[in-house]
Amino acid sequence: MKKNNSKYLLAALLVPAVSWAGDISPTLYGTVQGQIRLEESKDYANEIDYASVGVFGFHQIGFVNTRYKVEAEYSQTNPDPEESDEIILSEANLLLLTKDYGIIYFGNGVVGTWNDLYKKVDIFASNNMKRAGGNSTLFRQKYYGTNQLAYTTPTFGNLSFKIAAITPDEENGADVDVFGLRALYNTENFSLVLNRAEMDEKFIPTGYTRWALASSYRLDNVYLGGMVEYNDDDPAGDSSVYAVSGSYALNKLAFRLGYQTKIWDSSVDNEDESLILASVTYQYDPNLSVYLEAADYAENTQNDNLNLGLTVSF
Repeated sequence: MKKNNSKYLLAALLVPAVSWAGDISPTLYGTVQGQIRLEESKDYANEIDYASVGVFGFHQIGFVNTRYKVEAEYSQTNPDPEESDEIILSEANLLLLTKDYGIIYFGNGVVGTWNDLYKKVDIFASNNMKRAGGNSTLFRQKYYGTNQLAYTTPTFGNLSFKIAAITPDEENGADVDVFGLRALYNTENFSLVLNRAEMDEKFIPTGYTRWALASSYRLDNVYLGGMVEYNDDDPAGDSSVYAVSGSYALNKLAFRLGYQTKIWDSSVDNEDESLILASVTYQYDPNLSVYLEAADYAENTQNDNLNLGLTVSF
């Protein structure tokens, strides 16, 4: 039953037109990921890379199906000293789903931009965009967002649209800190998504615009994903990020490769950055996997690392 509920949750998050269901009792879920990390210029570390526990459920009232979700997380590898070794409330949100009028989301949690775009290339267990992952220097987009309000239209054929407002700073005088517009084209095996995010100048000095285009394709055991992020009038300097990722599944083994590069505008005195990622995962059963993952920062902007990890979920 938990497996079916998880699949329904994923469909509700990503697809505007979902199959209708009655109430689903609250479901408890969680993940613990531990690893041995060998990092350049550091001693090896045994660490809880990521742990989370949460609950979600559905409640139907008339033509509206409400999905609620609350989740807390913990990490020893969070690079933020104020959050490392701390329990963080990472998800607290509601999703209002209707058959004919679309979806409304509000609360705190993983941003829709990651779910719809960055997830296509951010497919690695250890070096990723989560708080614990540490891979935050190339992309400007964040994994989590607070005070989110978003609306997703019903699908028109394979096309849908989203509008989102995120306001993490409630005291800067801007009612909307980040305003996002998104167009999504999704079929069973192919996806193409375009996103525009406008940062208010009261939230980010001078304000700026971020464009992102992402696509993915799946054929049997092969998966390919790619994306481009462009930051225009960014006070940190204009930049473009290009990323590609791919995976191949062979029985219980999964092989993944990825490449990301950040190119700064010629007028910005920053060094371009590149990251090569490779991993192999053995999925022992649906709730237990083992991975070996390597990350090579070509320009040495961060430390290269090798991680042997175990992921257990329920």
